[in-house]
Amino acid sequence: MTVDDLIDSFRVDADDKARSIGGGQSDLLWSDEDVARWLTEGEEEAAIRKRLLPDEITVPITAPVRTYDFTALFEITRAELVPTAGESIVLKIVSREAMDRIDPGWRRCAYAPVHLIQDDTRIVLAGAISQDYTLHLEGLRLPKEALSVDDSTGSPEIAPVHHRFLVHWALHRAYGKQDADTFDPDRSALALARFEQYFGLRPDADLRKDARADVVHHNLAWLA
Repeated sequence: MTVDDLIDSFRVDADDKARSIGGGQSDLLWSDEDVARWLTEGEEEAAIRKRLLPDEITVPITAPVRTYDFTALFEITRAELVPTAGESIVLKIVSREAMDRIDPGWRRCAYAPVHLIQDDTRIVLAGAISQDYTLHLEGLRLPKEALSVDDSTGSPEIAPVHHRFLVHWALHRAYGKQDADTFDPDRSALALARFEQYFGLRPDADLRKDARADVVHHNLAWLA
């Protein structure tokens, strides 16, 4: 579906049509720009919840630097460190907290990396970088471009089978807007429930960290 198609679908579902008043036409309740912005949000939410956009990224690693700005993937699922000569290393992906439990002295260690830490805006190789590498990453990303009324024939990057369900997010945001004429918390909640029925609940950052295979899943015992 194109941006125009999605906006038209939104207006049909919301019964948001220009109405004749005194020989003229009233304004629409929500602008095309607002609807397109909410559809963009919906596509981002869908990509996160249903893990829809896998990708592969290559990062050049230059000795001795081990920390790099990185936001191309919101979740890294596989990391392989390839040296200029020698065998590659498949890194274990851990949180900073897990790395501190594995080796509290990792920040000053002299061994080659075997772990990769992903923070919100950067990645850290937990080890000494004594030579140049190429870091191959696989993971999940967000859509690359926002949906816009300036490109009305453009379409969401996620697969077409998912497109029509993005309208539920736009309806959720539209009815949740604090406006005397349109605010309707019940309709907003119903639209969100329909969106979540299809795309699922949104995992928070802690849940994504806990889902990593190398994080131990048990309650830690604390001594008084």
